Amino acid sequence: MMNALALALVLALSLASYSPALAANASESPVMKPLPVGQTFPDLTFTNPVSAKEAQELGAGTGGKPVRVSDIKAQAVIFVVYSMYCPFCQREAPELNKLHSLIKSRGLSGKLKLVGMGAGNSPFEVNVFREKFSSPFPLLADQDFSAYKILGQVGTPYYYILKRQEKDFVIVDSQLGCMTSAEAFLDGVVEKTGVTKGK
Repeated sequence: MMNALALALVLALSLASYSPALAANASESPVMKPLPVGQTFPDLTFTNPVSAKEAQELGAGTGGKPVRVSDIKAQAVIFVVYSMYCPFCQREAPELNKLHSLIKSRGLSGKLKLVGMGAGNSPFEVNVFREKFSSPFPLLADQDFSAYKILGQVGTPYYYILKRQEKDFVIVDSQLGCMTSAEAFLDGVVEKTGVTKGK
């Protein structure tokens, strides 16, 4: 427990102090190696059970069980790597809520899902973030940084835009840093993934 907390604090301090991050509106990692566009997104398993509401949002059963990326029933996914300790992520939270609302209002929620992953965040920390910012979309915990390492130890917030190809998701775009606007961001996602209205 102490080792995980110490690692989280070291990560938060190193990310926040890395100067190029200021230009990107992100906490940047000096060791980041993002997964490239065109690569299959890893079929990560998040071992902490998701709630019934989150499972319904993902189309992944009834809740109370771990979830895998491949369980997400969607043609495309906006996968956001964040940390509750990242000041840019905290600032971005209301814009993410707006993005989620826009997905619904444009009739895309049956085909496009928004999912957040708390890098180094415990289920408790994820829940603190969820409650503080009234996040209406699924937030997954990555307490031991295992998924974070597989995803390239990216800065936060970091966006992977995924498009389903048969059973897997493929990365069609990615971005480090805050959105300029939820509307423009969603327009870009729709263009890159080709999702259209309907179930």
